[in-house]
Amino acid sequence: MLITLQKLILIFMRIGSFVFISKGFSFKGVPTVVKIAISLGLSLPVYIMIPAMESELGLVQLALFALKESLVGLALGYITNLFFYAVEIAGNFADFQVGFSMSAVFDPALGFQASYFGKIYYWMALSIFFFTDMHHHVLRALVSGFAVFPIEAFSVGDFGVKGIVTLFSMMFEIALNLSAPIVIVALLTEVVLGVLSRTVPQINVLMLSMPLKILVSMSLMLVLLPNLMDSMTEMLPLMVKYMTEFIQSLS
Repeated sequence: MLITLQKLILIFMRIGSFVFISKGFSFKGVPTVVKIAISLGLSLPVYIMIPAMESELGLVQLALFALKESLVGLALGYITNLFFYAVEIAGNFADFQVGFSMSAVFDPALGFQASYFGKIYYWMALSIFFFTDMHHHVLRALVSGFAVFPIEAFSVGDFGVKGIVTLFSMMFEIALNLSAPIVIVALLTEVVLGVLSRTVPQINVLMLSMPLKILVSMSLMLVLLPNLMDSMTEMLPLMVKYMTEFIQSLS
C-alpha cells in the first residue's frame, strides 16, 4: 500500500509542477484547487500505464525523488512557456515601436504588464494552442516522458549549455520574426514623417505621428493576420520537439 502511494506521489509531483507553471494549463484566475484536481486527474491514468516501483523508498529518499520530479516538471513547463514568452516579447517590440508601451498596465489575467499588441499576440497564440489540439500533443509528450525517464531514475543527464542557448536564441528569433512587419512599417512611417517635416515645416509632425503610426500598424495587423496565425501554428509544435529532446537528455 505504501509503495503504491509513493508511486502516485512521484507521478503527481512531476505532472503537478508542470500544470502549475505551464501557461497553456495554468492561468492566474484559476483556483489552486482546480489545478490540483487537474494534476490528480492526469496522474491517475499515468499511474496505471507505468510499471510498479521495484522497492519501497525511505522518507529521505522519497523527499529527494519528489524534489527531482518537481524540478523535471518545472523544466518541462518552462520549455512550453518559452514559446509564449516569445509571443509576448514580439508584442512588446511592436508596442514599443508604435507607442502603445506607454499605455501598458498590469493585466491580472496574464500576470504581467501588457499593452495592446502584447495582449493580441498572447491570446492569439493561446487560442491556436487549443484549437490545433497542441495541448494534447504536449500532454502526450509529458506522459511518454515517464517511459524515457522513469520516476525511479535519479541520475540526471546533461541538457547542456548548448541546448539552453539554442532555446533562448530561438525564442528571440521567433519574437523578431513575428514583430518584424509592424516594427518595420512603424519605422518607415517615422522616416516618411521626418521627410515630410523637412519639406512642409507647417505640418505638426509631433501631433500627427502617433495616430498615423497606430492607424498604419493596426491596418497592417489586419492584413497580415492570416500569415501571423500561420507563423504561430508552425511555431507551437516546436515545444513538443524540445520537451522530448529534454526528456531524452535526462535519460
